[in-house]
Amino acid sequence: MKSPIILLILSLISFNTHAQGSLELNLSVGGTFVDIDGIIEEDEIQGTFATDWNTFNYGFGGQFVFASVSNIGFGTEIMYQYLYWYSVSVPFGSQRIYRVYDVSCTRITPFIRIGSNSMFSLDLGPELNFVDEMTLGFLISGNLYIPLSEKVAIPIKLRADIVNNVGMLYPLSLNTGLRINL
Repeated sequence: MKSPIILLILSLISFNTHAQGSLELNLSVGGTFVDIDGIIEEDEIQGTFATDWNTFNYGFGGQFVFASVSNIGFGTEIMYQYLYWYSVSVPFGSQRIYRVYDVSCTRITPFIRIGSNSMFSLDLGPELNFVDEMTLGFLISGNLYIPLSEKVAIPIKLRADIVNNVGMLYPLSLNTGLRINL
């Protein structure tokens, strides 16, 4: 998993030397829509049931827009997001075993930004999500930028991800951070 991230960082550095763009650092909080009973049915043995769960998600990441044509920007993102946790009761002979699962992912997303030169924009792109294994997903994000200066702005984003893992995950989050125009 470290090799794709290192290659992506090296490619971002080379893009930065040839094009003007922006760098964004983001923090996110939200909720993950997930069918925990469906995951338990697919992933556990007969007689297992959920005892507790929490679908609060949080994360951090960076986006780099390396080129733009007219009002469309092209970029890439690296993000870590903690998605949810749940605990299960598993039958083991005449007793029960209790296990807790934490689910998080690291994602690499190439994206296009529609409206990249304005106060409002939309990000769309396919995601490579590294959960237990690499799974595909899709990013859609509505963005508002509050300018602090000519080169610095505060992004406020409403973001939805679709992650195809054991079951379908739908993390919805509110992101904020700092954007620096290079």
